[in-house]
Amino acid sequence: MNSKLTKLIVASLIITGSSIPASGYSPDNHAKSIVDAAKLCRANHNIAISNSQLAKIIVGVEEPDRFSWSTLQMFKQRLEQGSYGAQRGVSTIRIAAQSIHGGPNPTRPIYKNTAADQLALSQTIRLPEKDLLPDRLALDVYSYDTNQSVRNKMLINASQYLCVSFAHKSDAQSARKFGNMMHMIGDTYSASHVQRSEPKGSLTNCGTEKIEWQFSMDLVSWKRHRAADLVNDDWRFNCLVQHGAEQIRLWSEGRQAVAKARNSIMKRKVASQAVRKSLRHLCQNVVRYDPATLSRPAGGASAAYSSAGGSDYWRLLAKQLPDKPIQPVGLTSAAEAEAFYRGVAAKLMAKGEQAEYFYPSRDMPDLCKQVLGRGPLHPALQCTKVEIESAMRGNSRVETMWLPARDLR
Repeated sequence: MNSKLTKLIVASLIITGSSIPASGYSPDNHAKSIVDAAKLCRANHNIAISNSQLAKIIVGVEEPDRFSWSTLQMFKQRLEQGSYGAQRGVSTIRIAAQSIHGGPNPTRPIYKNTAADQLALSQTIRLPEKDLLPDRLALDVYSYDTNQSVRNKMLINASQYLCVSFAHKSDAQSARKFGNMMHMIGDTYSASHVQRSEPKGSLTNCGTEKIEWQFSMDLVSWKRHRAADLVNDDWRFNCLVQHGAEQIRLWSEGRQAVAKARNSIMKRKVASQAVRKSLRHLCQNVVRYDPATLSRPAGGASAAYSSAGGSDYWRLLAKQLPDKPIQPVGLTSAAEAEAFYRGVAAKLMAKGEQAEYFYPSRDMPDLCKQVLGRGPLHPALQCTKVEIESAMRGNSRVETMWLPARDLR
């Protein structure tokens, strides 16, 4: 969608109150969710953002799904024959981008019968048999991440985008960075990315729904992935719009507060305070899990969306196989997880990619508990001097989705 067309559509929406005809989260449902959230924010809070800001938020919210060479990998995987239950290839740049889509790293490829693999296998942390799904596909994949480390990563992503957005000299780039963050939130409300429990009591009681399972893109059915992304008339989409309206309010107020701060030191302090307000809303309403879920291995996919779905079995004249979930059976060792993260970062650097890949340690405390507490904001969530001062200068490097890595020790 070019910028002139986007502005025309947005202007007509503001005037007529109509909706964008959405064809999927990738990318049109994202745009529709932002437009609907902006209308709701104006109705609920009397906060209206300009047409140009709305247009740039839409640019930012669509940006993570723009076409790239790694996209071809996904198209190819939709057509692979006889791939029932197979792990999908995931390019390095997609691995680095996955948390921006509300998901974990890919699972560890199957351990082989080599001395090195058998030693690594002996150091894994396997789930008790009672915690494994009885109908799961018998595929012993292990996760590098717990759900808590994935949530921590998403909060850090949100913090970085918000810090730059609150302080950026350019209104357009500020809106664009906010849109990048909202893409991540949006993907957690697509059934092809995340399994959620329904809101309690009523489907309109948004803020009570919980994340039960975040899928890893190495084990999804790409044919079913797109179909789920088309849905925009269910409670998931409606809750996304409600939460989006609140995030727009907090973003607008935060940007105004940072603009009034006198210098970079004060802007950094005020921006971190505004970040905390936005993250509190996310922790209380959006990235909610049961405590037991947080400690479980992340990744895999449910029966409806896994590569062990019958619709992924393409052999001619063959009987369609049953849908089965693919559940990680445990965690790799912490040392193996760290080696994986370093390896991804090294490959990106060798290829000259823009992505700054980093991941919080499994030992990092639950950042939501810290955000909701009374103490100072965790250092991993605080705005950095580099982020604030480069934003104040109007640094055009933030036109990409990627931001400099923070020290997460």
